Amino acid sequence: MPSRFSSPLFAEPGEVPGAARLPLALPWLVWALLILAEILSSHEVRFSPVLAVVPPLVAIAYGWPVVVASGALAWVTQLGFLWLDPPTWVGIGPLTTAIGIVGVTVASAIGSVGRRRGEARIQHMRSQAGGVQRALLRPIPPQIGGYRVSGFYQAAEHDARVGGDFYEALETPFGLRIVLGDVSGKGLAAVDATVTLLGAFREAAEREEDPAAVARWMDRSLTRRQMATGDHRFATALIVEAHPGGRLRFVNCGHILPWLVDADGARELPLPPGALLGLFDHLLTEPLGTVSHTLPPGTSLLTVTDGVTEARDARGAFYDPGRALHAQGLGACPTDVKRAVLIGLARHTGGRLSDDAAALVLARADEQTDEETAG
Repeated sequence: MPSRFSSPLFAEPGEVPGAARLPLALPWLVWALLILAEILSSHEVRFSPVLAVVPPLVAIAYGWPVVVASGALAWVTQLGFLWLDPPTWVGIGPLTTAIGIVGVTVASAIGSVGRRRGEARIQHMRSQAGGVQRALLRPIPPQIGGYRVSGFYQAAEHDARVGGDFYEALETPFGLRIVLGDVSGKGLAAVDATVTLLGAFREAAEREEDPAAVARWMDRSLTRRQMATGDHRFATALIVEAHPGGRLRFVNCGHILPWLVDADGARELPLPPGALLGLFDHLLTEPLGTVSHTLPPGTSLLTVTDGVTEARDARGAFYDPGRALHAQGLGACPTDVKRAVLIGLARHTGGRLSDDAAALVLARADEQTDEETAG
């Protein structure tokens, strides 16, 4: 599994397909239209002064050498206008226009240099964010603990790369343990809470025999963070312990119900709702327990965050993974299930998410398909 689950199916927030090409073509289109307007206009109307808009438009998308070249092109075009249609009297108008073109070109070139430096800083920040993501959300092997795993992660804030959703899969003395969760809110505080929860899970998963004790460890860690920072955000999480033969144990901490996906479609797996992490002391009225199920052969377990189920289309309708997976003939191949959810989500939202979205798919390795074996 790659270190980043994010997918090119999703665009950056606010990005419109094809819009990136417009700044590249706009200055030359304006220049061509000005030439056409000058040729077709009457003697009394002059378009030479408007040529000064070409260098600023070029500066939006190009570097300073192209900006300077566009300024020279605008000046040469002005001379061409004067040659084709000489003025009836000599004034300072052409000289003023030339001076204006030079001044605007210099200012645009300086602005272009500043823009390129800003883009370099942003690229550096993106690289740093990618490093944080790789350290925080570590890659999960495609096969671990007798199970095959596939999934995706997509932050709504593209430049952030890391948001409030988190995941982990560890092979422990007690079996394969997986967690998928979602911290409330967004921003750096949500990332900090994610660090706290992942650290607690990684520590407790290796020490605690009972998966419910792992959840309590995570809750205590988040509660201590709340007291230390004054930030009282909470989190949902689904903890899964997987054993050979498809035996699964679940601890649901207020998370979205998982789906069982087979050749006929997907159906929700009923689990008690549990209590939210960080709120056990306020919401738990009885000891936290585990629920056991068996993952049948030819079936995958799909877990998602609310960024998937609450994703809306243009009409405001929510995305339904169960409906999207109906009658697709999926089941034992986690990669196929992941791909179907990812493609369906991208089509439903038009490639733009309003919240972080993550999914993990689990299937028994003893049911490996011929396709995956060949791959």
